[in-house]
Amino acid sequence: MRYPIRAVHFQLTGRCNLACRFCGQSKGMLACEGGELPVEFWVRCAGETEPGAAITFWGGEPLLYPGFEELAARLSGSGHPFDIVTNGTLIPRHAETLCRDFDRIFVSVDGPRELHDAVRGKGVFDRVKAALPLLDGRRGKLIFLTTVSDANVERMAELPDELAELKPDRIVLQQLMYLSGNEIAAYRDYSRIHFNCDYPELEAWRRDDDADYLARWREGVRKLSGKRFPMEVVAVGHRYPDRIANSPCCRAPECRLHIRHDGEVGFCTDYFGFSLGSALNHPLPELISSKRADLWRQAVAANALPVCDHCAWRLQSI
Repeated sequence: MRYPIRAVHFQLTGRCNLACRFCGQSKGMLACEGGELPVEFWVRCAGETEPGAAITFWGGEPLLYPGFEELAARLSGSGHPFDIVTNGTLIPRHAETLCRDFDRIFVSVDGPRELHDAVRGKGVFDRVKAALPLLDGRRGKLIFLTTVSDANVERMAELPDELAELKPDRIVLQQLMYLSGNEIAAYRDYSRIHFNCDYPELEAWRRDDDADYLARWREGVRKLSGKRFPMEVVAVGHRYPDRIANSPCCRAPECRLHIRHDGEVGFCTDYFGFSLGSALNHPLPELISSKRADLWRQAVAANALPVCDHCAWRLQSI
């Protein structure tokens, strides 16, 4: 069966100039030490997708990729919608390109200065705030990805008002990603038996006591439901532990790929343990239609992967 590749994530680099408190990558989740791949590799990958396939630049921090400007120029005008997910601190280096070429610019902003800096480091908020006016001439949308962690969950319903002065087009409030010890063990067992691989780095996402956090998250969602804001605001949570009725099955295995900065290809943007193989050695259409890809699709269809219950992206329309 042929699976058309309608979206692809390019993890241009595993490097980041920040070390955010909740980031699994900074705690070893990335699990690969290879350097960045050349621009020509990413151009070839883009050419192996469907016409008009959406491309998202990802990291680490993608604006650290030394070939960023060249890659954006090579792909500009190719008919692919372009998104980027960035921490925003390096916008001044690339503001013209971001304004000209990107359809959606996702910037991580977790709240006003004291909240954002508590998670991402002293002075980071002011750097991002100073950079955002450089995007005023953008053709695309500016979207804030606001991770709702223990640091800001108490003020969750107030965050959109507190961030309104920065003039985003949309704010996505995302529930903090984590897994229990039992879920990590279950995923690793399934992975060893069915995928013939392991993923010990998943321990970076471990959290076994979330009752208080979940209660505050739900209260924040309740308060948000009665408020109006000058921009679109959505709150996106996990299926866990309530298993939202009729929540959609992950669409990634049917149409989207994530390519790590070392060339390994998988379906999941955040949990990297499973690989279809390397795009250095195989074309993307071959990988997405492979027998190994079918193993992942079977697991998703059977609700066999605990990580899927904690995926905030799964329930988003972005």
